[in-house]
Amino acid sequence: MKKPFNIFTRIAIVLGSIAVYAMIFPMLYPLAGEATAAFSLVPVAIIGWLLGIYGSLLFGILIIPLHNFLLHLAGVPPYEIIPALIGSFAFTLIGMVFGWIRQLSDRVNKQTEELREEGQILREEIEKRKKAEERLTHDALHDPLTNLPNRRLFANRLEHAIEWNKRYPNELFAVVYLDFDRFKIINDSLGHNVGDELLVGLARRLESSIRAMDMVARMGGDEFAILLEAVKSTEEVIITVKRLHASLEAPFEAHGNSIAMTASIGVVVNLLHYEQIDDILRDADIAMYHAKVNGKNGFRIFDIGMREQAENILKLESDLRKAIRNKEFRIHYQPILSLKQQQLTGFEALVRWEHPERGLLYPADFIKGAEESGQIVPIGEWVLYEACRQMKQWQTEFNMESSLTISVNLSSRQFMQSDLVRQIEDVLEQTALSAESLRLELTEMTLIEDVETAVIIIERLRTLGVGVEIDDFGAGYSSLGYLRHLPVNNIKIDRSFISMLGVNKSGVAIIRAIIAMANSLDMKVIAEGIETLDQMNNLTELQCDYGQGFFFNKALDSDTAQALIKETSEGARQLNTAMKK
Repeated sequence: MKKPFNIFTRIAIVLGSIAVYAMIFPMLYPLAGEATAAFSLVPVAIIGWLLGIYGSLLFGILIIPLHNFLLHLAGVPPYEIIPALIGSFAFTLIGMVFGWIRQLSDRVNKQTEELREEGQILREEIEKRKKAEERLTHDALHDPLTNLPNRRLFANRLEHAIEWNKRYPNELFAVVYLDFDRFKIINDSLGHNVGDELLVGLARRLESSIRAMDMVARMGGDEFAILLEAVKSTEEVIITVKRLHASLEAPFEAHGNSIAMTASIGVVVNLLHYEQIDDILRDADIAMYHAKVNGKNGFRIFDIGMREQAENILKLESDLRKAIRNKEFRIHYQPILSLKQQQLTGFEALVRWEHPERGLLYPADFIKGAEESGQIVPIGEWVLYEACRQMKQWQTEFNMESSLTISVNLSSRQFMQSDLVRQIEDVLEQTALSAESLRLELTEMTLIEDVETAVIIIERLRTLGVGVEIDDFGAGYSSLGYLRHLPVNNIKIDRSFISMLGVNKSGVAIIRAIIAMANSLDMKVIAEGIETLDQMNNLTELQCDYGQGFFFNKALDSDTAQALIKETSEGARQLNTAMKK
């Protein structure tokens, strides 16, 4: 719309100029006479200038014949007309030159402004792209949750550290690998939002515990790695590790929950022996794993023996998978007796591994490896089903449904499964065993990891009708304080206390205190590891309810256990017959 407007404006100016000139010229001629020829150059120059300024060569040419006509009317000689026409046209050309210059200047200014605007837009786009690239680079090298460096950036920094260490072997580097204890339990029980907030808080505390030159990175899940640069000695590394542990002592507040956290830490100090980054991280992870296995909330410095143990664990894990597939596990049954009546009341199911090369293996030979590898879950599920099936068979065969129970050990992994109660319901339904005939044994360590969650699960099991027992009671903690919070049926006194009977007076006092506490909470007490007559007599005097151990019987295979049940059943039948007579 801009171009037509300019054309119309030009036409109006030209027509107006011509009209003014045509009206003024006849009026000026009588006054000036022949001088009009010279005087007429003024309006012609003005018109030519205006026409030229607006860049209209066409209108500048059109004014010439009009001017010629007017001069002829005025009687101006031809030799005077030509100079006038040349003068007017010259002014027109001069005006046009200035007009073109002005238009060129305007066009240049306009294009300059457009280029300036486009340049600004381009700079903004470049800045945006630069920021986007920086963000992409940052995101590719950092953890989105904690904003810490990720595994990739940590590996890059570690690679430089290895090369630097080769050139300057006197400058020590160390890799610290952390895994937070019980994090999975917290994450599963309180939710991922709490878990994420907890991870962010953990990251900030780790950052505040190291030097500016060091790097802390999130490797994935709840695992973090720290690169300590230019350390002077192993002792300095240990001081840093202890500072990391100390930073976690204060509870974390997350979504209204106060959570106490601990970490298991593995350390690799000497990087000179390594060529590959993965080897360093592997050994640091192995050391961390040993710290976790040895009680958690501790640290271990890697040595070559740990790697050999890790390789053995991997082989054991492979063998366990084969054992499950080939059905190499067996259950032996240790009798549990009423100490007061000296009568068989049930069995504890104990798993054995009939290894094709090493023979019969006891739990001490493989359970730890099964727990670490996760194979304890399928093994435990099989033991639970097989023990319930076997007990139901014995109850039916010997008509002892109300008097015989079976106790099955649950690992911490099994106990913390979200569908544990449903699994047990399914087993009871499949085997037709009554819930009252099943006892589940849990270690103190399993319960103490998360007492609140343990109470909820135990209450659900009790509602189902299943009994719950604390195994190895007193072995790991000062348990009497938290015992009143756990709704369990029975407690099993650890064999270490039983072995003190007859040897140390304190053993009797401890057992008496445990029995008194259990009785006040309406719990039964089972003593395990009874090996002598004196131990049994002492426990009977202390009014311990049940006992098991080599003094009565070792763990028996199913056939031998069945023979014992048959003998007990016949003895009870004969006693009843004699009493009736």
